Amino acid sequence: MKKKFHKVMDNPFIICKNMYLRPVEISDASSIQKWHNDPELRKLARYGELPATLEKEEEDIKAASRALDEAYLMVIKKRDNKPIGFIRVNDLTSSTRDVWLRMIIGDKSAWGKSFAEEALRSVLEWLFYELNIHRVTLGTYVTNKRALKFFEKMGFKREGILREAHFEDGTYHDIISFGLLRKEFHKK
Repeated sequence: MKKKFHKVMDNPFIICKNMYLRPVEISDASSIQKWHNDPELRKLARYGELPATLEKEEEDIKAASRALDEAYLMVIKKRDNKPIGFIRVNDLTSSTRDVWLRMIIGDKSAWGKSFAEEALRSVLEWLFYELNIHRVTLGTYVTNKRALKFFEKMGFKREGILREAHFEDGTYHDIISFGLLRKEFHKK
């Protein structure tokens, strides 16, 4: 008989079926640094041109924990308490109730297994129904076909193009701007 392996969740903030989200901690800095420096992930998301250092990631985590308008959450698999990514939300205190969201599933072994969908859906429920947020905004590179498809599947609408705003491999590429309103999320 196979035993199920469960660990106690460490500081859960949002609990999902297969994972939970908790505030990012200083001990997460090395995982985040690894994801930010991964060549494939850098091509898919905006991290800056310089290598991420452990010190820079630690300072960023400290700053985020002090911010009153930001939620920086680690996505953790329940089965083994393994961090697989993060979701970061800015402008939570905006009078327009419009927040900016960034997310990454940095652990490539977790790709294609519905973790991103489950985590994002849970965060959107928290934003829309607990915090009364009106809209969520995000952007992704036109070259990131997987993200474009994913955000549309999640109900986000393409709202605009930042023309040639991303430089990669000697070529300028567009960034697609997405938005999702609470009433659109509710319909799904």
